[in-house]
Amino acid sequence: MTAFSVTGGCHCGAVRYRVTAPADEVCHCHCSICRRVHGAAFASFAIVPPKSFIITQGDERLTRYDSTPGVQRYFCSRCGAQVYGDVDSLPDIRFYTIGTLDGGAHPGHAPGKARHIYVGSKMPWWHITDDLPQNDEY
Repeated sequence: MTAFSVTGGCHCGAVRYRVTAPADEVCHCHCSICRRVHGAAFASFAIVPPKSFIITQGDERLTRYDSTPGVQRYFCSRCGAQVYGDVDSLPDIRFYTIGTLDGGAHPGHAPGKARHIYVGSKMPWWHITDDLPQNDEY
């Protein structure tokens, strides 16, 4: 059996990571904080156990931003790309930005493992057209 492994990194290449487990879940977050941090209609994250997400290069380049109490987001200090985040109240998960994956695809992004969250605060002009589950909150 082949071990699971995908890689990714920030835009400038200073920060690199490896993920050693498939995503437990993929969330497309429509909350106002994710929209502002990413400058987009929503942000997409894969959720894995923290031990399965390994920074392989550029740890010293990461800058921490506490976007709300108990939520830490880690960005490349050179290019500004958000790489991952942690939530104090959910210590068994780490969320990472799937847009930073090499190749852009994630094997954990499968039916039954993806959903839209915080749809109650999505942009009113954005229409969700897929059949993924939608939650008003997390």
